[in-house]
Amino acid sequence: MRPQWNLKEIRHMYGLSQSDIAEAIGVKSRSTVVAIESGDRDLMSEELGRLADYLGVEIADLIAYEIPDYEKYREMLVETLRRYTEYTKHGAPKTLFAKLIYFADFAWFYDQLKPMSGMKYRRDPYGPVPDQFFRIVDSMIENGEMQLELKVRAGRKNQMQSLSLSETVASQPNQYLTAKEIDLIDKVVQKWKKANVDQIVEFTHNQLPWQVTRPNEFIPYELITQEEPENVY
Repeated sequence: MRPQWNLKEIRHMYGLSQSDIAEAIGVKSRSTVVAIESGDRDLMSEELGRLADYLGVEIADLIAYEIPDYEKYREMLVETLRRYTEYTKHGAPKTLFAKLIYFADFAWFYDQLKPMSGMKYRRDPYGPVPDQFFRIVDSMIENGEMQLELKVRAGRKNQMQSLSLSETVASQPNQYLTAKEIDLIDKVVQKWKKANVDQIVEFTHNQLPWQVTRPNEFIPYELITQEEPENVY
């Protein structure tokens, strides 16, 4: 029977180092994390809270191992970006890209009453997004798996971040997504491939899940079931 709490297992699940965990829970050295993982030191309640915030999950879900499928979510990012760039022949604006992933996750819940990845989406000013989105994207850019291009937008002071995959990652086969899940991702990308960032952000802001949730709160998947089919994505 799996233990109720195993920091090392959770760390590996999220692809984090002991130094990452030390920073997340607010301890000075990696040796403290080593002690926690070996059972020589307990994880304090406030440290558990910091870790849950860092991972973008609830404390109760973390303790009960009701945590998202990190590897599958990463594959969702890859598959979505692969299809978007194939259809458009250019990189995906980062904000629009994040929304495509959200649509796929919540649309899968709408049809199957379970999310595709289980990630916890926060009510961000630009629409729902998990904390892990930024962490995974930054890591893939750093590792050369994604390319980031900054583009000047007409009439805007800030630059748009455009993402594309490296050739190696783009050619990798899927391991976690089913054929039906890939088909849904394709439908989402097909619908929004010609949209701009403002259009997709406005659409998410008009959805019930965003409207009834307070800023920075997690958005319950169940709210999407109250939308009309044409408003899911």
